Amino acid sequence: MNGISSTLKDEIKKSYDKKHKEKFKLLSAIIVTNLLVALLCLPSKESKTPAKKPQKILHPHHQMMLIPLDALVTESGSDIPETPVTLISKDKKIIVEKAWLHEALKSDNDDSQFKIEIPDQQVEHVSANAFLGMIAVPYVENIKKPLVTVRPKRGSKYEISL
Repeated sequence: MNGISSTLKDEIKKSYDKKHKEKFKLLSAIIVTNLLVALLCLPSKESKTPAKKPQKILHPHHQMMLIPLDALVTESGSDIPETPVTLISKDKKIIVEKAWLHEALKSDNDDSQFKIEIPDQQVEHVSANAFLGMIAVPYVENIKKPLVTVRPKRGSKYEISL
């Protein structure tokens, strides 16, 4: 025939060896992948030192106060020790143009209390409005830019065709 002589016994042995090899490949692949995942999940040898909290900056001619207010600033910037804010009353009048918001303190009531640094000359004004309700919004510097004047276009609005 085609020059291959094999018996049924040889064919069964070949298929058995084939299945044996396939099982060995599968088990070795499972073991190798599990070892790789375990190596990736192991903690690194570097020891992480706890991050130092930045030093609180106290400004000259300012006083630290604990005030209940609503803050419209994000607290996600924990690496920033203070945030410049403007204090506004509930009827939208500016109480303090620039103050420094340091941290929020947890309270049992719904009112949030904040440590805030206020200029000395405005402490009395803030203490008078403290319990009427205040809002802290991010401070924006007033940058005076010259206004660009729009010059009127010369010419007629009407077109004359001859």
